[in-house]
Amino acid sequence: MALGIGQKDDRRGGPRGGTCWATPGDLERWLRDHHLLVGDTPDTRAHQGHLTRARELRTALRAVLRQDPEGGEGDGQGGDAVVGYSFHVTLTAGHGAHLTIAADPVDTALAHIVMSALTATVNGTWHRLRMCPAPDCQWVFYDNSRPGRAKWCSPQLCGNRAKTQAYRRRRST
Repeated sequence: MALGIGQKDDRRGGPRGGTCWATPGDLERWLRDHHLLVGDTPDTRAHQGHLTRARELRTALRAVLRQDPEGGEGDGQGGDAVVGYSFHVTLTAGHGAHLTIAADPVDTALAHIVMSALTATVNGTWHRLRMCPAPDCQWVFYDNSRPGRAKWCSPQLCGNRAKTQAYRRRRST
């Protein structure tokens, strides 16, 4: 599930290549790379307003994920976040419900990220979304470990760095 809410700092790449959204073109490329935006017409071009909305959406989702609902190791800086998108549901006999997003293609692509979050909530997998606690990463990942207690986006990268730093701190005192 691509939520598009990785890299903490828009100017640097992280251990996973980061989500560097420095320009509208960067956002457009990212959306295309994740198959959220298709076509090559003027309305499929990202502009500054799209970039602002994408950053706000990422910030809101990350703020909610930063807070640990179990009262554990979350930093307590999370909380409720409101994002504004217009969804229309069409009910059709014999076909059920169909979701329509009333927006241009780039905003529609961003709305699909919101829908991924809603789907995770409805199907009970939201609690498996985690944010890597490494300050230079903070990538959001899906915890597919059997017990559902993964902490790091990558034990080999961020987990190893954190454990090495903790070891060095203990040895220096």
